[in-house]
Amino acid sequence: MQTRDLTCKVASIGAWGSYFDSWETLQQLMQTKSVPAAKNKGPKPEVIPPNERRRAPLPVRLAVESSWQASQSAGIAPDTLTCVFVSGLGDTDLTDYMCKVLASEHKELSPTKFHNSVHNAPAGYWTISTKTMCAANSVAGFEESVSLTLLEAMIQCESEGVPLLVTFYDAPVADRLKPLLTNQEPFAFSLIIYPLSADIEGIALRARVNNSQTATWPVLSTENQYISGLYTDNPSAKILCLAEIFNQKNKAHEGINLPLSKGTSITFYGS
Repeated sequence: MQTRDLTCKVASIGAWGSYFDSWETLQQLMQTKSVPAAKNKGPKPEVIPPNERRRAPLPVRLAVESSWQASQSAGIAPDTLTCVFVSGLGDTDLTDYMCKVLASEHKELSPTKFHNSVHNAPAGYWTISTKTMCAANSVAGFEESVSLTLLEAMIQCESEGVPLLVTFYDAPVADRLKPLLTNQEPFAFSLIIYPLSADIEGIALRARVNNSQTATWPVLSTENQYISGLYTDNPSAKILCLAEIFNQKNKAHEGINLPLSKGTSITFYGS
């Protein structure tokens, strides 16, 4: 059994990682085999006030930086955007910190670290910094985070008829969790999507949920080992399989099938 198609239009993209600081530089990396000699320093999103930015952990700064890029590229006021944020791992450094403190003799947690540890902290920093009163959802789905979030965002976009900010982000895992989780690279990627009928330029995207049909993540076409490593290890970087379609917006695509949940998948078509 198949459900009806969902549609939207991708109007702009923001991105940040160790070797790219925008969608444009990520596109260039995806088309080469090499990476720059030096890594970027951590992002410093200008929309967060300086005092708050100094206390913001890396996952927050990743998410807000790419979100700000996408909103500026789209030329849309950030306070008009409904938002969906997703991280497959959350802030593992703060999770590790809290577990250590609570397992120790002295159990006083830092209030700042505690409020930064909640899963919707990046969405909170974004909405407060941009003064938006629009709804902001925070999703977690580990390896299926990208497909679940795109489904959520496209349903909202189509049913409510409004533009949405969709942001994917994951930071390197805490040392304590390295035996379980392999990601050691920061990654953030943001989309501004509109209803397909919107009178703006963009990349049309169509999705179809397939019941009783499983899928595995497709192989990237890039030959860049850094990009391939991101895609394998960082849950949010699974969006790179769609980024390849966005990067080839003038080419026709047969569609890519992504895992959604046990026994279901979702197919995306770009044009």
